[in-house]
Amino acid sequence: MDSSKTTSSDDLDRHIRLEEIRLLYGGTPFSYTASIVIALIIYSILSGHTVSQQNLNLWLFIILSVLFIRSIDSYRFSKRTKQQQLDSSWRTRFFIGTGIAGFCWGLLPWLGYSTEIEYFSFILVCLVGVVAGSLSTLSYRWETLALFLLPASVLLILRLLVEDKNFFTATSFVLLVFIFFSLSAGRKIFNNTQQNIRLRFEADSRERAIELMHQKQALHLQNTPLAIIEFDIDLNVTEWNRAAENIFGYSHDEAIGDNIMRLVLSRDSSVEAEKLWQRLLNHEAVTGSVIENKTKSKETVYCEWFVTPLTDEQNEIVGIAAMALDISDKKQNELAIIKSKEEAEKANQAKSDFLSSMSHELRTPLNAILGFTQLLKYEKNLTEKQQSHISEISNAGNLLLELVNQILDLARIEKGHLQLSMEKVMLSDCFKEVRAMISPLVEKNNLSLDINIETSGYVIADYTRLKQVMLNLLSNAIKYNVKNGSVQMKALQKENGIVRISVIDSGRGISQKQLQEIFLPFSRLNTASNIEGTGIGLSISKQLVEMMNGSIGVSSTPNEGSDFWIELTGNLNIASTIEQEDKTPLLNNTLSHKANAEHTILVAEDNPTNQILIMSQLEALGYSAELAENGQEALNMMVNTDYQLLLTDCNMPLVDGYRLAQTIRDRGNHTLPIIALTADAFPEKKAECLKAGMNEQITKPVDLQTLRSTLKKYLV
Repeated sequence: MDSSKTTSSDDLDRHIRLEEIRLLYGGTPFSYTASIVIALIIYSILSGHTVSQQNLNLWLFIILSVLFIRSIDSYRFSKRTKQQQLDSSWRTRFFIGTGIAGFCWGLLPWLGYSTEIEYFSFILVCLVGVVAGSLSTLSYRWETLALFLLPASVLLILRLLVEDKNFFTATSFVLLVFIFFSLSAGRKIFNNTQQNIRLRFEADSRERAIELMHQKQALHLQNTPLAIIEFDIDLNVTEWNRAAENIFGYSHDEAIGDNIMRLVLSRDSSVEAEKLWQRLLNHEAVTGSVIENKTKSKETVYCEWFVTPLTDEQNEIVGIAAMALDISDKKQNELAIIKSKEEAEKANQAKSDFLSSMSHELRTPLNAILGFTQLLKYEKNLTEKQQSHISEISNAGNLLLELVNQILDLARIEKGHLQLSMEKVMLSDCFKEVRAMISPLVEKNNLSLDINIETSGYVIADYTRLKQVMLNLLSNAIKYNVKNGSVQMKALQKENGIVRISVIDSGRGISQKQLQEIFLPFSRLNTASNIEGTGIGLSISKQLVEMMNGSIGVSSTPNEGSDFWIELTGNLNIASTIEQEDKTPLLNNTLSHKANAEHTILVAEDNPTNQILIMSQLEALGYSAELAENGQEALNMMVNTDYQLLLTDCNMPLVDGYRLAQTIRDRGNHTLPIIALTADAFPEKKAECLKAGMNEQITKPVDLQTLRSTLKKYLV
């Protein structure tokens, strides 16, 4: 059973019990007064006619004493609170008092006995009258009626039977019938009284609930932030609450009887209002419609409307009930958000333009620095000291290039422009290449390196970006290691098709505080150290791994070492190989000048420094080349010469590289390999190059090995 219903039933029963006991005690002033009067009359009539005047005096004393005590009890009850009157002791005292009173009245035929038949008959009549009169005051509880009637009647009947006369015996029988019908009548009166009390309380409860509901409705109607408006079929307002006054500015008296359209609708909202009205005429409720409204002062407010048609028994519309919520602030916030979004998009575009410009502007001088440094490395006439200086220049240039690349990677990821090529990456090939690239740094720092290049199996990843993450973790493990320390990279098969790749070092370790911030952008492990770094490598690695549907984490103990790991989908139980491009290193500081001398290459480059660099790089690789300072000059030169390959910058005066490539393709030359040399490292630039008809893009700074492999690919 519902607890609320149980509680309600208990409250009703408690109220009924209280009403019963109050009715019982409430009838005592009249019944006690009547009893005293009757007792005195009986005493005055029987005096001098009873067998024992002393017994009659005793009876009068007893009955008056009981009535006096009960009167005091009734008075005390009347002074108690409702809660105190509910105490069961009052009911118990009343029951006991009623039983004693019935017994005292039953003593009258015994203590006031008269041998004179007319006086005894008088006693009989008085007792029957007292018993009958008790029905009106004691029937609120059937038990009290029985407690009074039975002692009084039984003692009277016993007195009659003791006389052993036929008249008295017949009278006893009649009294028994009287007692039976009196009890039955008392029972019915009690049941009816109970039902009447219950019905009255239930009715009172319903009335109070209805009144409370009306009070709540009125309270909500006046205090709700919703404008509650009702109007008839002629659109005349019939209800207008306080919120409507606050929103639209019209008082209740001003609005009642006026046309709702004139009060709240602006001209610009007439179309929406007409559509809303048509829906209402089709008996359709309208919820959440936003309409531009006006106030009394002609100000514009935006309201969200909830409108329902009111119908009669024939389903005919007789009025409209509407609620309106002022959402002007929300509307203004939406407009502000839209404006902020537009400004953010502009700022983001400006940032992208800045990064693109920075990429171009930084890569152009870096192209010269790293390019000429790389060429100098192959000069045989330099001293050892000069070679050392060149190496330092190269390291500094590469560090700056790494910073530029990482900032651009971070920008691409944030903008969502970084594209991944997900495939099965064989771990043996990836480990082999990573070990070859990281080994010189390991040797420089006198560390031991353990990478099992025979690791079988694969992971699902982007090959280039996975290698980038591995190199980042390995370079950190090397940079933050201790003297004569160790670095290990291993793979472990986990359940659910997950492969964990761990980079474990014996370095300084990381504190718990640093572990919480280590993957944040520009967070350095130890800013006080002189270790080179950008502070964004781990942040980029985390985002790259997550883009490859993997996860990255670290466990570390200070002064014992760290374990950085990445987890990707894969399987270590499958061995295979994939075809790799030519990565033959340039060894022994020598370059081939023979096999490629017959190929003629056209270079389109407007920057003088880059002109010298690319021509020197091509010469070092054994290729002959001619130079054009812009796209228009390149087109003119191609009229008279059949070139085997075109290397072109993208940003040039007169005719840029994109237009140059497009013009060549439009003229029907679809076989000439066109390679872009550009400082713009964004993927959309590469897409633009391919769209213009170019075959490939080489990003500046141009690496000799990358340039050689690209030329070898297109010059057979």
